[in-house]
Amino acid sequence: MTISSLKDLGYQQAKTGDSLETQAQFALDNITGFPEDVPSEAKDALYDGYRMRYSERKPSTMYAVINDHYVIATDEHIKNKKIEKIEIGVAYAFAYSSQEFGKLKNTNPALHGIIKVIRDDVADYCSNRLGDLKRAAKRLITKSDGASRTTLDFAQSMLKAFEAQEKSVKIKQAKGDTTADTAKFGLAVKAFWTTYNK
Repeated sequence: MTISSLKDLGYQQAKTGDSLETQAQFALDNITGFPEDVPSEAKDALYDGYRMRYSERKPSTMYAVINDHYVIATDEHIKNKKIEKIEIGVAYAFAYSSQEFGKLKNTNPALHGIIKVIRDDVADYCSNRLGDLKRAAKRLITKSDGASRTTLDFAQSMLKAFEAQEKSVKIKQAKGDTTADTAKFGLAVKAFWTTYNK
């Protein structure tokens, strides 16, 4: 991004603010309990997006492994097929489970040190972006209180909850959760409304 003047800065800042407001409204409409509560599947999806953006800002780096030391690869290293090389970025750093990453501290401390910097920085970045989204959502709620926003009655709340859980059960079933069954969930919702509306 290039900024040509203070006027341009003001325009671009306002544009960013408008975008965040739209994003916050989407979060309010699609995440049950947001911003006070963020279900794990919603947080995982958001963090996937945050990590994607982080990768765009800070692409992976090619390292050469020389005598068990990791150095940023030069053109000479890259051309030399005898030198072990490894590309390390967000995808590589988070391919390790927490347990696997912990073991690296003893088995490969040099690699552990590089990955730790990335994982810590990404964790801070994701946390800050989620914080931005929550604050924007809270501003929207405050702004709409007493104006167009009305408190949902019980039936409306259940409707929104079922809509959110319908998305959740699809995601969990796709991930292999044996307790998640979209067909059974649909029947359960139908049974609820049949009973409730008698």
